[in-house]
Amino acid sequence: MIEVHVIDVPEFRPMVETLRGLPAVTITGPVKGYWTISAPDELTFNRRAMKMKPAVWYGIFTGGLNGEIAHWGRDEVRIVGTSRPL
Repeated sequence: MIEVHVIDVPEFRPMVETLRGLPAVTITGPVKGYWTISAPDELTFNRRAMKMKPAVWYGIFTGGLNGEIAHWGRDEVRIVGTSRPL
């Protein structure tokens, strides 16, 4: 299971809103100032779809994650599950 923890501030709210309602994606929170986005296999975030400026984009994982970054580009990042120890 992949989990991305998102700080509950307006700058990061598009991460939650753009994935809300997608099949296999679960969003919980906010709890203690964090949203949790989870999925069984992978999560993909698109900077342009979320209308994020680059400075915010490069800080999207400041809340933490449980998974592995499989691809990180200027406009898209893909997180996959991992069996590696954290």
